[in-house]
Amino acid sequence: MKSFQGKNEDDYMLYLGRKASGWGFIGVFAGIVISLLAGFPLAGLIFFSLAAAYVGLTGFWGVHALHKKVRKYRMRLPDIVYILLKLLAVIPGIILGIFFYGAFQQFVLLLALDDGSGKPGLFQSVLILTPYLGPWYADKIDYTPYGRKQQKKY
Repeated sequence: MKSFQGKNEDDYMLYLGRKASGWGFIGVFAGIVISLLAGFPLAGLIFFSLAAAYVGLTGFWGVHALHKKVRKYRMRLPDIVYILLKLLAVIPGIILGIFFYGAFQQFVLLLALDDGSGKPGLFQSVLILTPYLGPWYADKIDYTPYGRKQQKKY
């Protein structure tokens, strides 16, 4: 199964979940670099990296939610105003994602990956939502967001 086939909502949510996880990984790497440059001890490096991953992951969902609101006015506004509104929506979107929307959205997406047969579990769901490893792993375990087809018994 290739990721994001057509305009199916399930594929699109997997695509967005993988993008959010990608921003979480970017947050981890940025947190590691910043904490190494700042000379944090090991515990500080771990906690700062986890905090940066949380900001990256949840901030993506908040920015995405605000961009959807701004996108409604795309045809009514001049291009420069639309681009300016999109840029101005980034900081409030990150704040919205951190405090309200982002963690809830990612958690619901993790829960939604369950196809009714008890598979995939939480760890497998996290693997499916990783940017490059996810599609490969989903193919390996034969996961599809539409559920497994019942095989005919003869």
